[in-house]
Amino acid sequence: MSKPIPGVPESITRAAYISLFEAVGIEPRQTLELSFKADGVYATVFALDANGVRICDAENAVFEKHEIYIPVEDAK
Repeated sequence: MSKPIPGVPESITRAAYISLFEAVGIEPRQTLELSFKADGVYATVFALDANGVRICDAENAVFEKHEIYIPVEDAK
């Protein structure tokens, strides 16, 4: 367990966790990593074909991935 920080919860509900993904429009089940940084949101997700099926690189026996960057922009 990490050191407690005042104002930071020790855990969050699954609903709150899923809402983080929904806020940026990313499907949790297709996500390998999601990072919130000062300049934006970074995500590594599985590549999907037109039918929503994960694309596999048969030669290397691994699923293909996409790297997504969603920048934070100030309101105009």
